[in-house]
Amino acid sequence: MDEPSFRCLEDVITDPLFPSLDQRLRKGFHVDSDDIAEYELLQRAAEWLDAFYARYECRLVHGPEGFWYLLSEGDLLGHRRLSLAQMLVGQVLALMRMDPAWLSETGWIPRIKVLETLENLLGRERLAAVLAPRRSTRDHHVDERKIREAVDKAIKGLEALGFLCRRSETEELLPRPSLMRFIGPVRDSGDPEVALRQLIRDGEVELDAPAGEEGDDEDDGLDEVAEDHQDDR
Repeated sequence: MDEPSFRCLEDVITDPLFPSLDQRLRKGFHVDSDDIAEYELLQRAAEWLDAFYARYECRLVHGPEGFWYLLSEGDLLGHRRLSLAQMLVGQVLALMRMDPAWLSETGWIPRIKVLETLENLLGRERLAAVLAPRRSTRDHHVDERKIREAVDKAIKGLEALGFLCRRSETEELLPRPSLMRFIGPVRDSGDPEVALRQLIRDGEVELDAPAGEEGDDEDDGLDEVAEDHQDDR
């Protein structure tokens, strides 16, 4: 039997689980049904937390795929950004998650396939220019190393935000439901998979960033966009 909803905000904030959950939300973490206790708390406390986070100029969002995150809409918690590599890897993983070929088995995606898909969509030269920018003559081996490093760093960052799970021993990735935030700009198109593929090729990277998300790559340059998906990057 489901537990009843909380009777008041005080019941929510005095729940033993709330401090850690609140901290994770403020850092940009996405909570889904795999986070059993935290997800249930949000389900039960949403009506109280809506008003609570509104005082911080934030909105508690319940994504259509069944996940929660905190979206900053003011200055109190700031407006942060994902790195360019995080945006590209997130979009590519969302694209691959929509492919029945991956979902028909375990859902785990080899890291090498992410790299291959990025190169197929952008082309090797453009991918190197984006993820391995250099002012001097290009060096194939240096470019390959910098691309791998940028992608690996992006994967770790996306994992920390609850977008995916990672098996380091097998170099496999499991997209979590929240990863589908990356299809936001094309969700209402006739064929989101085709539209997202084109979005990546065009170099358009958009996401309404939750509170606390911030990339730290040297070539970030990608501020979050509002939910109307204006491209500020």
